Amino acid sequence: MIPVKPETLRELRRKSIHLIPGFCAIPVVVWLGNPVASIIAAFFFAVYALHEAALRLNLKLSVPIASQTFKIMARREELEKRYFTGTVYFWGCTLAIVALMEPVKAAAAVMVSSFGDAAAAIVGKELASPRLPYNPSKTLAGSLAMFLASLASCILAGVPLLTSLITSLVSTLAESLTRTSVLDELTVPVTAALLLHFLP
Repeated sequence: MIPVKPETLRELRRKSIHLIPGFCAIPVVVWLGNPVASIIAAFFFAVYALHEAALRLNLKLSVPIASQTFKIMARREELEKRYFTGTVYFWGCTLAIVALMEPVKAAAAVMVSSFGDAAAAIVGKELASPRLPYNPSKTLAGSLAMFLASLASCILAGVPLLTSLITSLVSTLAESLTRTSVLDELTVPVTAALLLHFLP
């Protein structure tokens, strides 16, 4: 059995939840469609926004789903400083994407944000790889993994190949330029959504 680094196992545990929206994207966004998809996204956005407010205001409030997710996904800094802003960004972007974009491209954008970001984090932690010169917190292996996961996501969703390639490449670049993991949840879905919206 190939040994896995402890930090990789922690990241796998964290990102296992991050992958769920990606797996649900096509069934919910494409097959069920709106308004169901938007209602589901709005529900999760409201849940995580309420949880974020409770954390920031130091309220002893247990928010179903969000409080449990926080215990599993939050990094040490997030636990100590009591914030979970990345999930609010993710679901806010997802709500806008699902409500405003056509279903196939909306699903692809959610999958890029879910699978691409997770692949970058997990592979970046596990594989020894050169650091990116313009952002030492990111690795070449992590960026390559994100590109491949994003490309597979777009193609699986039914996006044309050239659009899939451009979206995956630029979204990977956006992720590699982002300095914090919290902002990844904003820069990646916004970049993917804009490219998918404007490209044929």
